[in-house]
Amino acid sequence: MAKGKIKRVANIDRKFGANPSYLFVKVQADYAADAEEYLLLTDDEFSDCAARGADNPEDTEGLRRGILTVRENTERRFGSADSYYALRVRTAGGGDANLLFTASGLERIRQRVEKNTEDIEANRESWLADLFD
Repeated sequence: MAKGKIKRVANIDRKFGANPSYLFVKVQADYAADAEEYLLLTDDEFSDCAARGADNPEDTEGLRRGILTVRENTERRFGSADSYYALRVRTAGGGDANLLFTASGLERIRQRVEKNTEDIEANRESWLADLFD
C-alpha cells in the first residue's frame, strides 16, 4: 500500500459499540528516523483533522503525501495546540487532503492500532510491495 493513500477497511474483531470500519493509512514519520507506521482513523477523526487542516493552510504548506511531520501552529489561537502532527493523504475519491492531528488525537489513534492488530495484519501489503513504496 502506498504511503499516504487512505483505504476503508473492516473492523475484523469488532467489539460492542466499535466502528464497523476504519480509514487505514500507512505513514512515514520524518521525525523518528523515517519509521513507518499504520493508522486507523474513524470517519469523525478524519473529518476533524481535515477541517483543522483546511482552517490552518499556513501550517500545511509543502506537505508531502504519506510523510507525518511536526508543524508549529503559526497563527495560534487561544486554547489551540502549540503544534500539530501534519500529514497529506490521498482520499478514496482521488483528491488530496491535509490533516492536522493534535498530540492527544494521534495518541488515541495509535492506541487503537495497538488494540486492533488483526486489522493491520489483514490489510498490510507484503514486504515485496512495501519495498517499492
